[in-house]
Order: sequence, then C-alpha cells, then structure tokens
Amino acid sequence: MTLGASGMGSHTQGMKHPISNHLTQVLALTIAICGINLRAQGSPSDPGWPRYYTNGTADLVVYQPQVDAWNDFKILTGRCAFALTPERGREPVYGTFGFAADTLVDADQKVVLLRNVRASDMRFQSASNGTTAQWAELTRQLLPSSALVVSLDRVLAFVHARETSHREARVLTEPPPIYVSAQPAVLVIVDGDPVMLDVEKTSLRRMLNTNWEIFEDRLTNRYYLRNGKSWLTAADLHGTYLPATALPPGLEAGEPAVSAPRVIVVGKPSELIVTEGSPKLSAVAGTQLSSVTNTDSDLFFHAGTRSYYYLASGRWFRAQSLQGPWQYASTSLPWEFKGIPPDHPKAHVLAAVPGTREAEDAVLLAAIPRTAEINRKEAKAEVQYVGTPQFVPIQGTTIAYAKNTPNDVLRIGDLYYLCFQGVWFVSAGTNGPWEVTAKIPQEIYSIPESSPKYNVTYVRIYESTPTTVVVGYTPGYYGTYISGGVVVWGTGYYYPPYVAVGVATVPVYWGASCYTYGASAWYNPATGVYARGGAVYGPYGGYGAAAAYNPRTGTYAQGAAAWGPNGGAAAGRTYNPTTGTYSAGYKAANPYGSWGQGVVTNGTNSARGAYESTARGTVAAGQTSKGGAGVAVEGAGGNSGYLAKSGSGDLYAGANGNVYKRDNGQWYQNQNGSWDAMDKNDLNAQRQQAAARDAGSRKSQLSENARANGGGGFRGQGVEQRPRFQGRRR
Repeated sequence: MTLGASGMGSHTQGMKHPISNHLTQVLALTIAICGINLRAQGSPSDPGWPRYYTNGTADLVVYQPQVDAWNDFKILTGRCAFALTPERGREPVYGTFGFAADTLVDADQKVVLLRNVRASDMRFQSASNGTTAQWAELTRQLLPSSALVVSLDRVLAFVHARETSHREARVLTEPPPIYVSAQPAVLVIVDGDPVMLDVEKTSLRRMLNTNWEIFEDRLTNRYYLRNGKSWLTAADLHGTYLPATALPPGLEAGEPAVSAPRVIVVGKPSELIVTEGSPKLSAVAGTQLSSVTNTDSDLFFHAGTRSYYYLASGRWFRAQSLQGPWQYASTSLPWEFKGIPPDHPKAHVLAAVPGTREAEDAVLLAAIPRTAEINRKEAKAEVQYVGTPQFVPIQGTTIAYAKNTPNDVLRIGDLYYLCFQGVWFVSAGTNGPWEVTAKIPQEIYSIPESSPKYNVTYVRIYESTPTTVVVGYTPGYYGTYISGGVVVWGTGYYYPPYVAVGVATVPVYWGASCYTYGASAWYNPATGVYARGGAVYGPYGGYGAAAAYNPRTGTYAQGAAAWGPNGGAAAGRTYNPTTGTYSAGYKAANPYGSWGQGVVTNGTNSARGAYESTARGTVAAGQTSKGGAGVAVEGAGGNSGYLAKSGSGDLYAGANGNVYKRDNGQWYQNQNGSWDAMDKNDLNAQRQQAAARDAGSRKSQLSENARANGGGGFRGQGVEQRPRFQGRRR
C-alpha cells in the first residue's frame, strides 16, 4: 500500500475540501460542486456611456445616470442629461429628466439591471411652450423600452453607506497568535488535539484533523510531513524538520528536498508573516508610513508610532516589534493610512481602513441582497447524517443544530428547518421530507455570532405566493461581515470541528466553513471578494481546507478555493475510498446558480437572462449601421440604438434641471441652445458629480479587467492570489 503521490494535486484519503458546506452540498448532497461558470455564460457588462438611440429620423443621446438614492437596493432614483435631435439636419436640444427604476443586481458580474424605467420631470433648455410637450413625447418614444445594464461600480460611486441600512456583526477583535519568520516557513495548524489513525498494513499513523499530510512511523516515532513534492521529517511533531533521506514503507517517494523551511506546528488558528530576511521598507509618499516589500503579508511600519501594522481577515493589529505583543488597531489607525495612493501596490488595504471610500464601497457591496425566486414544487433537498442525528443547543436560544451533518439543520420546537443553498426548508422529521417554506421562526435571527450556525441568519424570506418564494442572502452567509465601518472575514470565534472515527465507513473530519484565521484571508476590491489561501498555510490554503464528507457515498472533496460575498470558485478532486477513484473539475458557483433551470426564476439568473430578452425589448452585443460599437438595442416599438462617442462632451444633469458640460477641465451651462460659462455657485456640486462619475468609471474598468483575467482573479487551482514580491521562495 503506497500513500501520497507527487505534486499538490494528489493526496491521501480523508483529507478535506476548503469549500464551505453551502457550496459543496448539492441537491442530493453529492460531493460534486454544483454551479455555473458565470463568466462562461458570456453575460454582457456595462458597455459605457453615453448611449445613442434613433428611430431613423430623430436621434437621442443619453448620458450616464446620476444616482440620487437606492432605496433598500430595490428602487434606483436619479437623473440624466440628454441631447435630442428632433430630425436630421437640425441642431440638438439639451435637456434633463428624472427617473425611477426597479433593480436587479448581478453581483457576480457587478452589474445592475434597470427595469421598468419611469422617466419624469422632463426639462429642455431651449424649448418654447409649444415644443416642450412635443419633444418630451418624442424623447419618451426614443428611450429604450428594454432593460438597461449599468455597472454596479458606477452606481455605488454615487451612493454613501450612511444613506443605506446595513447590518453590523459583533465580531471578536482579539489578535490571533501571529508568528513571524525571516526565513522560508510554513504554518501547520492542527484543528484541536491531534487525531491519529492507523494506516492498514503499515507501521504508519495518519493525522486526520489538519490540511497537511502528516504521518507518524510507530517503529521509529518519527513524523513525516509532505511539503509540496518533497517529504520532511522530525523526531517530534513540534520539532525541527529536515529533508527526509529515507521513507518508511507505505509512503511514496517524492522529489528530493535540498533544504527545509521552518515548520511551525500549532494547535489553534494562527497567522504567519514570512519576510525574506529583515523587513525592507518602502516609504508611502507624503506619509510616515512604509510598506514592507519583502513579504506577501499586508504589513506596514509607521514612523510616528514606531509600530508595525498587520492586516489579517480585515482586522488591523499593531506591535512595536514583529515579535509582539500585538493588539487590535482598526479603530486607532494613524490618519496616513487613508493617504495610501489608489495605485499603490498595497492599495487593496484601503478597503479595510475605516473612513475611506474603498471601505464604504466594500460595505455597500456587502449590504446588497442576492435574491432569487424559488419554485416551491421543484426545489428539493435531502440531508444525510453521520450516524444518528445529534443536536447541540445554541446558547441563549431554544434552538439546537445538528452537528453530524455538513448541512445547516436547526431544531425549533417540534419542527426542523434546513437552510440549503440560500433557501429555507421545513420538515416534521430529521430526515424530511423537506419542503420550501415561506416562513421561519424569528428566533433564528437571534442566533449569536458565537454559534457556528450564525451565518444562516443572513438568509431571509422576502415574499411568497402559493407557488413561489422570494429568498435572498447577504454576504454574511459566506462569512463576510460588516463591522466598524469595514468588511471583515469571519466572526473571530473558534468553532470546533466535527470528528467521528468508527461511525461511518471512513473516519470523518470537517472544520468550520468560515474560520477567521489560518488561511491568509484578504479582500480584493476589484471583485468584492474575500479570498483565502497562501502557500505558507499548506497545500489547500488553510487549516480548515479539509473534507466536505458525503455520508451517503463515503466521498471526500479536496482542492483549493477562493471565497467572497457572491459565492466561490474551486478547483479540486473528489476521492471515493470505496472505489479508490478520483474525479476532477473546476466549478464556480453561488447558491442560487446551483439550483438548476426551472427552480430559480429570478435574482441573478433572471437578471442575466434579461440582458438578452425582456417582454419589452431585446438587448444584444453588436454594431449598428451607424458605426457605433457597443451594445445594440432594439425596443419593442422598433427603435434601435448603440453606444455613442458623443461630440458634445461630458454632460451632467443638475438637480435644478440645468444641463452642464465638462470639456477639457472647463465647465459650461447650456442656455437657449448655447454653451456659456456656468454659475460658480453650481460649480462645486457638478465637480462632485464628475468625481463620482470618474471614480465609478475607473472602478468599473478595474472590475472588468479582473473578470477578463480569469473570472475575478481566480488563477491556477482556483486560489486568488494577492500581489507577490519578486523572488519569493516557497
């Protein structure tokens, strides 16, 4: 019997997958990760502004909407500037209109679908009493009857978190153990006391509750650790590891290791900072800050306080020495952190600096519900347990949860509630049958942060009919929480793993799905995604990157993953110990994308479908005879349009109904058909509007670039990597 195979892609049975149970468990609780490759569907993005519409005689150019409010992320209100040419050969007339529109958010592609757009308060700058009504009617006829696609980044640039409602979590802020090494090092996190299992027909014992491959030889009492394609060995689990020159029978030979990294073995979630030698500082211009450049970690030094600042899972920690002691610092950061330039290599940390626009954008993204309309008849769920169902009370409530299933099963009174892929089910028994429910007990939302089932409190039921239920979740369902004006990863609580030996056909272990520390979690502002995974944390990116065990088939999943508010992506394999076979694949998913056609009829899927067709018109990528590349629009009345490069400059609609133009840094106001110098009293307001538009355009382009480069930054085996310093070792 030979254990272990060369490379990161082959591992022994009993290892587990980093995917949370929300994504790894599909309809029949099979282990295959179900979902849709969102990018592969070719969903159109915002083609840009302004946009041109024509009926063959009259032309209309509409400029980017300026958002006034987004009530409950459902109804968007704002105003637009436009140029109307009533007939060919005439000079355009300029005007503004207000609008209200119903919205659907495709958070995966970061676009907003504006449906049922209602134009109102239409004003013209050079119309007589006799022409205003005529031009207003013509403008309404030319406006697209189909839905409009607008970049989510463009919309959020006009919205402020203080103007919206969002939920704050009471997360823990105590620093985790933080280890620092000036030489190549790896952090081996054992999830609790080591659980060792005998390997049949060998002298080996395998450690179950870690993401690393660790074996103990009972004949020599030595430990063997797979590090990449090589084996390391030590006389003690916490001892000094050296390259293994010989292996006990049962371990497959790997590549010879020339040297060994420092191996740090710990028994609780921890963080590791690795520098290449002493810290190398690079000053942040105009501040007392310097970034540490010879590390993958988000590490800074502040000359004023003579302290290091380290960012982990959205929380800042401070120490005067890298050896500690560390203390929580997110609420007392030096003001210079807000001065980190947007093009700095470490600019992504701005999303974790309270008071920055980047942090505000992250909060807004985390507050937007991802909704879906569920067919109550078609949606099915099944729960499997490891042995007899075992329920554990949730402190401070009358609720108990099932601990020996990967699913979120709650017992409340005589009923059982299942939160499965963002949908609530109810049953009179632990094993079903499960039915989609339109109502759940309010007590569920009192589950505290200290419970491993806290994340289900972010899944809500919004409305229902006899045949459908509208459900939705905010990113807390996946472990992304709003706290202290920023978005953080995990609650900070340690949730013990589930371990069962001798109950199922194979030993079972799975850790908490949203563990806070021990996986180098970091926020990518271009995608709105928290990613986990760093080489120093092991072959799967973190200690909890272990088995999503399927009690029905005896199957484990393993691989690497990136996570965020919209779901996750994973590259991995499943191993079936009964057959000894693997299957491989790459999937991206959010919970509602996993249900399949005919079950979900609204939400992200509906928004994506509406790009292509609505009852009022059709939208498709293309080019018209006018030569304008972009998105072509065909309205229900036969009007057509496309993205335009306007010669009128950058137009804005003032709240007073005036039309303003920014041209080469200069501002003008349209009056009676001519462009005059604008009133200085209006200048500041328009500059703010222009700044928001510019910021939205810039961020929209960054998001589009991120999606173009592999679907949101996922690379390699599905692990989203933060920027690396040159010459990195291990």
